Amino acid sequence: MREDDQRKQAEIDYPGSVGEVGREWIRIKPFRADPRTTGRLLIDFGYVLQLLDLHAGSSLVELGCGSGWMMRLAARHGVHAEGYDIAPLMVEIAHTEAMLEGVDARFEVGDYEQLDLGRRLDGCLLYDALHHSERPELVLAAARRALKPGGRLLLVEPNWTHRFRGREASEAYGTTELGYGSRQLKRLLRDAGFTDIRRFHASRKRLYSNSVADTVAHLTEPLVFRLFAPFWTQIWLRARAT
Repeated sequence: MREDDQRKQAEIDYPGSVGEVGREWIRIKPFRADPRTTGRLLIDFGYVLQLLDLHAGSSLVELGCGSGWMMRLAARHGVHAEGYDIAPLMVEIAHTEAMLEGVDARFEVGDYEQLDLGRRLDGCLLYDALHHSERPELVLAAARRALKPGGRLLLVEPNWTHRFRGREASEAYGTTELGYGSRQLKRLLRDAGFTDIRRFHASRKRLYSNSVADTVAHLTEPLVFRLFAPFWTQIWLRARAT
């Protein structure tokens, strides 16, 4: 089997390789984790709604959607949501959970390096997914083919340190676990035909009291985030399709 086929097969096999406990987390995500994790993931979903300016009636696709939890939440918001994933078991879980929840979100098996969705959607989401491909230029080309002219892409990725932090998963399951810097991702977006590229810093993931220490932290945290941005865990980039 070619190396390219091997890495894709590992992604296909992943939900079957993680065991019953892993599949249960895939099924219930983002809920029933520790409260901090659930809260962080739900806040991330709120950022997706804001940054893509999603209203009831908007159309959205997620490439590499996994269990489809974000698209199911988007459907509850009135968004016409659809998701694609290379792993049939992931799509089966997403479809089953959507039916159980009674939400109208559509899921299909698809290789996000090859999809052509006919430039018909308002928004496209790549959330924690691009680093599973060794051909990011193909994924971003597929994202552009999904969007109407002027449509928005939101790219959310762990930073370059994931190349090292993801080794355990890569060794255990054979999955691709890359990591990118912000400048590299911006260059890839420009090469794929995206414009109006903006970076956002997700620095509001905890509550603040009225104590002096929390007030100081609230004022200084944005500056700290910008200073140490290359080392934080997520990169949020929004771009517009031409």
